[in-house]
Amino acid sequence: MAQRPTDYLIVPSIRIHKGEGLAEALRCLREFDPRVFLVFGGDAEDVAWMHETLEEQAGHPILICADLERGAGQQFEGLTPLPDAWALGQLGAEASYAAGHRTAAEAAEAHVRWILAPVLDLHMLGDEACNSTIVANRSFGQEPDRVIECAGAFIQGILDAGGIPCAKHFPGHGACPQDTFVEMGLSLEDDPTPHLAPFKALLPKLPSIMLGHIEWPALDPEGRPATRSRPIVDILRKQWKYGGVIVTDSLRMAGFGEGPHDELAIESLNAGCDLLLDPEDPVSLAISLRFALERGELDESRVFESVGRVEKMIRRSIDTDSAPPRPLMLGGGARSLLKPLPGGSGGREHPRPDVALDLASMYDANRYLEDWGVEVFPAAAPPPDPMPEALLILAGASPGRGLPNIPGPWLEAIQRHHPILYMAGAPEAAGLAPASARGWSIPGLSPALLGMLLAKSGDPA
Repeated sequence: MAQRPTDYLIVPSIRIHKGEGLAEALRCLREFDPRVFLVFGGDAEDVAWMHETLEEQAGHPILICADLERGAGQQFEGLTPLPDAWALGQLGAEASYAAGHRTAAEAAEAHVRWILAPVLDLHMLGDEACNSTIVANRSFGQEPDRVIECAGAFIQGILDAGGIPCAKHFPGHGACPQDTFVEMGLSLEDDPTPHLAPFKALLPKLPSIMLGHIEWPALDPEGRPATRSRPIVDILRKQWKYGGVIVTDSLRMAGFGEGPHDELAIESLNAGCDLLLDPEDPVSLAISLRFALERGELDESRVFESVGRVEKMIRRSIDTDSAPPRPLMLGGGARSLLKPLPGGSGGREHPRPDVALDLASMYDANRYLEDWGVEVFPAAAPPPDPMPEALLILAGASPGRGLPNIPGPWLEAIQRHHPILYMAGAPEAAGLAPASARGWSIPGLSPALLGMLLAKSGDPA
């Protein structure tokens, strides 16, 4: 098929960790002419080789992007996993800058130049606050100033290393309690100002912004999610005069909306989005958009505006040299992030946990634990007998899992055997532990944080 301008606007995904690879990418190139691909998982060298092959087959530059909120090691084997954003927010701007720089510098080794990070969403704490279980430890903090300072440093690190940052999830997923992976998102907050503040303050640094699937009646009374809402996109385009690339969150998420996805995608483009991220069937969507343009359902000038912005971002990736990775400085060190549980610490030593209970985590954390010989139990499994001396409980932001309570059999075993607990993940995770439990909380699920517990047994606090 001949290339069409709408082909630029689709970002197919390649899930290498789920068995997809070059063949799937080449299928997209045979059927239409995408310029950007989203990659999950794989070895850094293999991803780089795949990129070179795609460019050779396409006959033009291809931009590769990836979700790298926790460093390039979040997706790519052999690269460095970094602390979660909540931990970086506690360590400060210097550590956040170093993390951003290391992320982009290492990602470039896999030919990934567009970094889908950082999260600028706030994560509010407290009984009366809106608690977003899918933001949680992915946020730099609950105060706009802290997010601006630390996420801004992370962004600058990416830029200085030659990467292209993408702030997410405008207009602020922290105002939405639902998990938009599995349900529609709705914010009922009347004043969006605190959630908008980080995006507005950091706008001059941002070549791209990701929209969340968030309905916010205070911003769009017709109740359309940001990814399909002209009034919300106009905050960026018309009120703030933003000229960078605007990309949707994944179209596979339930929050994008019900109904035919090609029709919803047309709404997104007409609302002002430039790129449609991760559709379930990119080939089918590409054909639908071609016909929509021919029928006049898509505004041609609007489409060419987006094409121009995408081309500019691709040219930026070509013209900008990447920096080599440099030593990672994390302030006082990650061990300082361990905080005693309400019931008290586990003493002066940190016994190594050989068992983990997975309430809500991500595949890279589980893979890392298994590589270190830690047995990971799903929540539905019975607890081991006997219970270990130290137990790691994973309760972080994970699609579709929320912040679940510790299952009854595990809770009974903990209260009977009193293991040292490590509560890892969301800032609220410590509250899941029994009041009498002793141990520590860890702000996140990154292997970089979990490694504190595994590298050496019995290190002093």
